[in-house]
Amino acid sequence: MAAAMVASVLPVPLGRLLSASSLSILRPLGPGAASLWSASRRFSSQSTSFSQGYVPKTSLSSPPWPEVVLPDPAEETRHHAEVVGKVNELIATGHYGRLFAVVHFASHQWKVTSEDLILIENELDIACGERIRLEKVLLVGADNFTLLGRPLLGKDLVRIEATVIEKTESRPKVNMKFRKRKNYRKKNIIVNPQTVLRINTIEIAPSLC
Repeated sequence: MAAAMVASVLPVPLGRLLSASSLSILRPLGPGAASLWSASRRFSSQSTSFSQGYVPKTSLSSPPWPEVVLPDPAEETRHHAEVVGKVNELIATGHYGRLFAVVHFASHQWKVTSEDLILIENELDIACGERIRLEKVLLVGADNFTLLGRPLLGKDLVRIEATVIEKTESRPKVNMKFRKRKNYRKKNIIVNPQTVLRINTIEIAPSLC
């Protein structure tokens, strides 16, 4: 009987003792600790209040570079028409200065203007004095405007003509191989054909569109 009474009485004080000890451990000590305690509880309550589909902002969720804002199509069309009108006005009046162009010819790109000479490391099947047209034009420009091809400009927009001035050969390049005490000598002379072109004219259409 006495053992049963002790067993029935002991759980209540033991539970109160455990709850009191846990509260005493978790409860802050001192005035400064009270503010830290309230701040930590407020932060823990805020950190757990995210929505279900929340994704933190990282380099994987959003790119590190700034977001690209595309221009308004109507504004872009208006600006394009304004620029084309100004270029057409310059071409019509002829107040655009000296034209230059970037052409692709013989596997190279050349920046040329009228009366320029270019040396091509290749032999063309064209006689001296004949005129040719350079059709692969990547760019043409003047003092106040530049027209860029994507990748080439139209043949009806730009016309560049050149004349074959000279067909010659490069200076000889000697390739010598020698091994001492082996009685081995090998000599090879390399001469490449060359063609000189003079750019005669660079003409642009009277109107872009």
